[in-house]
Amino acid sequence: MKILLFDDHQLFAKSLEIVMGQLVEAFKYVQMPENIMGIIEKEQPDIILMDIHMGAYSGLDVCREVLAHAPDTKVAFLSGYNLQEYHREAKRMGAKGFLDKNMSVEHLIDHIRQIHAGGEVFMPSKEDEEELLEELTPREKEILQFASNGDTQQAIADRLLISRRTVNNHLMSVNDKLMVHSTVAAIVKGIELGIIKLANNR
Repeated sequence: MKILLFDDHQLFAKSLEIVMGQLVEAFKYVQMPENIMGIIEKEQPDIILMDIHMGAYSGLDVCREVLAHAPDTKVAFLSGYNLQEYHREAKRMGAKGFLDKNMSVEHLIDHIRQIHAGGEVFMPSKEDEEELLEELTPREKEILQFASNGDTQQAIADRLLISRRTVNNHLMSVNDKLMVHSTVAAIVKGIELGIIKLANNR
């Protein structure tokens, strides 16, 4: 089994390379996913492991690119950002797993073997207690993102060409779904759940 890891944390990646190199046929890591399709074509990995945040790169965007060009590629995320929204996006785009960096090497290799054998492994997210939350609509997420940037309701309304009342209704719906009582609390909850994209995503 050949494994290719994309992770910009060199110490973590190198440590994993040393350990995993003794357990699989080949293990190689790359710090930045530049020319990713060229790297994949050269290395011919059985499984690609990918971090969520790699400097200016979003692992979700990179995975989406890989699967658009090579839909049969087995990609799994290996990240400390174990958030619900990332799990949802990973599943939507066709990733085969979402693994937590904090797990033991033994568990990691077991899960990788499951994926290699054709299975899927999505570790429980840190927000499992929130699983019953109703998912926000794309418009609600968009408005919450704008609100997190400091935009007023009127500014959001002007940008989206809708009325301020409509923006307010969307935010009230967001509050209900996230079980909070203010836009500020919704923004905090949105960040915790990964609904609001972090500044270094692109």
